[in-house]
Amino acid sequence: FDDLGSVLFSIANFERYTAMQSTRPLSLSAALDVLLAHPHWRERVDPARVGGFGASQGGESLMLMGGAELTTSITGASRAVGLDGRLKGAVGYVPYFGQPVLPAFGRDNRGTEGVRLPFLAISGTADVTAPIGPAEQGMRRLHGSRMLVALSGLTHGFDATSAGDIFTWSLAWLEAFARDDREARARLDR
Repeated sequence: FDDLGSVLFSIANFERYTAMQSTRPLSLSAALDVLLAHPHWRERVDPARVGGFGASQGGESLMLMGGAELTTSITGASRAVGLDGRLKGAVGYVPYFGQPVLPAFGRDNRGTEGVRLPFLAISGTADVTAPIGPAEQGMRRLHGSRMLVALSGLTHGFDATSAGDIFTWSLAWLEAFARDDREARARLDR
């Protein structure tokens, strides 16, 4: 924050900010409902093989879809927003796990405990918007398959020079978990 006024504004509007954050995973679930019911898409979308890719708050939204608890107050209180069991695997590119002083998933990112959603986080070591420290903290608490890839020197935003790494890791992860491919999982383990 640049000044005290920004801090006070953020505190005063924290409830509005978390309301916006909580609508994102609910909107994603509703969009999936529409796709699965729509005559043009329902035969083309396999509800047993749904994967997700989200950047920044999109990564946070996928974690919330997976059952993570959203921080709801500046004291670190948190609550679950929902759980969409159709999501079989997810990738977060520069995923937002909050800031060291205010994690996104409850105090010390404990709101990720018990999440079984297979999740790949691709974080940048120079990202100050979605710093790698809170991501590491939250990822350690996951109970499902999890992996954090740290791209050295990456800041917040898409880095074209890292595109090959980003797409390779993402597609390998989604193949392993959204497609439930055991051979792909073995390749990831190696």
